[in-house]
Amino acid sequence: MTLRVGLIGAGKVVSYGHWPAITALDDVELVALADVTEARRKIGQEWFQLPDHSVYSDYSEILKRDDIEAVCVAVPQAFRREIVLDAFSAGKHVLCEKPIAVTPAIAAELVQAARDAGLVFGIVHNYLFFPEYIKIKELLQAGVIGDLRVATLHFLGVIDYPGAAEYRDMWRHGMEAGGGVLTDMIHAVYLAEWLYDAPADQVMAFVDAPRYRARRPVVEDLALVQAAFPTGYAAIHMGWGEGVGGVDLSGSAGHLRMRYERYHTSGFNRPAELYTVDSAWNRQDHALDNLPEHMQNIARSFTRLWADFRDAIREKRQPVAPAEMGQRALELTLGAYLSAVTGCVVELPLNPASPVYQKGIDGLADVDVWPKSRTREAGLFGVL
Repeated sequence: MTLRVGLIGAGKVVSYGHWPAITALDDVELVALADVTEARRKIGQEWFQLPDHSVYSDYSEILKRDDIEAVCVAVPQAFRREIVLDAFSAGKHVLCEKPIAVTPAIAAELVQAARDAGLVFGIVHNYLFFPEYIKIKELLQAGVIGDLRVATLHFLGVIDYPGAAEYRDMWRHGMEAGGGVLTDMIHAVYLAEWLYDAPADQVMAFVDAPRYRARRPVVEDLALVQAAFPTGYAAIHMGWGEGVGGVDLSGSAGHLRMRYERYHTSGFNRPAELYTVDSAWNRQDHALDNLPEHMQNIARSFTRLWADFRDAIREKRQPVAPAEMGQRALELTLGAYLSAVTGCVVELPLNPASPVYQKGIDGLADVDVWPKSRTREAGLFGVL
């Protein structure tokens, strides 16, 4: 049976992710789309070869259609709450772009709404479907390096791709984005949890904006994050610009290293090497065969994500990337911002009474600020 879906939001992520993924699957069909800008509606209509009567400026028209079983919500995160809640009220399953929301309070509300409605709620955590991370997880599960103790995720070369010019190309650099580079590339956050098979329980961080300081930024372009998990630790080094990319894992019986071509960051190039070293210093290389070019590899990860979302609906199960994972990733990210502002280790999950839980980065203006906070010195998040 074909899964008939509607698309809400036709921005750039659709062009390189959702469009090639949906059109690659014979049993997933996009039958309608909505976008607030006429130019993006026309672009999306051409992508999916839709008739005029299936292209809307108001997303609610999609939700009225009985022939649509699920929707993909690909609008900026500040506008997702009402759309997702309306979709569940209309009986539609939802695949939502990351991050799930701008506040944990909203994320929790959306997760509960999906449970109450008995509907599948997936998040676009497509890095879980990259072949290099699948292989890394297999090696961990096989005990090749023993028990994982420290995971270091290098994301210091994140390319600062603009958004769709027809909407607003720099929207990810505003407060409405819910954060800067760490929010934009929240992939590293959920990958850390996935590697440990458990949520983090503590986080601490430095958050700054050295690259864009001359622009007087309001969100960060550099985040150095440390998270504690029940059985180990993770360090996430995140930055827009030039820098090291790859993964280093230290275990009780060896270590693992993965690097990309031209040393780029995850998602921005193909893996160049993946190897493990055992406790006797014996190296073993692990091949990743038949890897396509960079953009084709991203598209393939979206295809696998969509296939899993389709199967989760059919099999009445959680997808590989459920909304609850998106909520935890958001809380860790905001916990890192809170740590950078207060100079303290932050316990996870966040306290629902915290202003950051309720208001996201806007709540940082309501907490006690560490006088030497680099985040405050950079003038980020409205912190004084």
